[in-house]
Amino acid sequence: MATLSKEQIDAQLKKAGMATTDKVDVTFDEINDFGSRESLLKMYKNIAGYNKMLGERITLINDSLTAAIPFTRENLYLFCAYTGSGKSTVAANISYPLWKQGKKVLVVSNEETEQDVLLRIACLELGFNFNDYKKGHMPNDMLRQACALMPVISQYVKVLDVSWREGLTTKIEGVKGALNALKGQGFSCVLIDYYQLIKYSITQTDRTTYDVLNDLRSWLGMYIKSSEIPVCLFVQLYSIGKRGGVKDIDARIKECSAIVEPATVIIEVVPNFDDATTDFVIHKDRFGVAGTKIVCPFEKGRYLKQISEREMAERALDKLQQGVAKAAESA
Repeated sequence: MATLSKEQIDAQLKKAGMATTDKVDVTFDEINDFGSRESLLKMYKNIAGYNKMLGERITLINDSLTAAIPFTRENLYLFCAYTGSGKSTVAANISYPLWKQGKKVLVVSNEETEQDVLLRIACLELGFNFNDYKKGHMPNDMLRQACALMPVISQYVKVLDVSWREGLTTKIEGVKGALNALKGQGFSCVLIDYYQLIKYSITQTDRTTYDVLNDLRSWLGMYIKSSEIPVCLFVQLYSIGKRGGVKDIDARIKECSAIVEPATVIIEVVPNFDDATTDFVIHKDRFGVAGTKIVCPFEKGRYLKQISEREMAERALDKLQQGVAKAAESA
């Protein structure tokens, strides 16, 4: 039986993308060096860098969410929701205040068109209902006003949509390339809407959806540490009913639940259509507010700042009284 030399083994391991023994050997000196002047200086530098990062936080949707969750570089934010529960609406609400502040945003959308992304933001500015446009109910004069804002918005909100370069936003190489191109270009954040539709590979066409998503998950974990901008990733959920009542967020993420690992913050978006509010349920937060819920009124496509339980009760009472009055009129 032929015996391979150490060099031949190392060559095969390197070819397979695995570490060779000389890369993983650990010496006692390396361990004992902890606490040296050099290692302490490195830690002090890291502490200063962390404080600087927190000081660079930007607006996240509204005052309530901005105060609760630092929105800043070196972090991956997952916004999770069921189909039709507002992922694209949240993306517009993240982009809107940043555009108003003159900050640049990239929206990678593999579901919506570029005009829809911009029109959502224009409707937020004008107080119009974007769904009226989608249903063909928006009057022409209102549509013209919204369209007139698109050149202004597009100076700061850049969009790579579902049709960009023959669907490159659904391919892992396209998303990686776009995010790498942002480095050092003065952007404030990037939004990816949404995770599970990035399921193809150009170079490895036989890869499964899970393999592609898991690759992207690992890559994003490294990207956020080497980039000066935060990444917002929109993620589709299975309903609790389809998961047999399981409430754990990782068990309800479609296709590749391992995306929870590199995430700094995980927020579930739960719309309450009856009382016109939306719950932002914080499942994971390395900044310390996991397990909390921020309830925001939803008006004309916008998530307004959090309201108190008393205000919630007053809204419910008002709605009940309006219902009683309406019923009385119909009688």
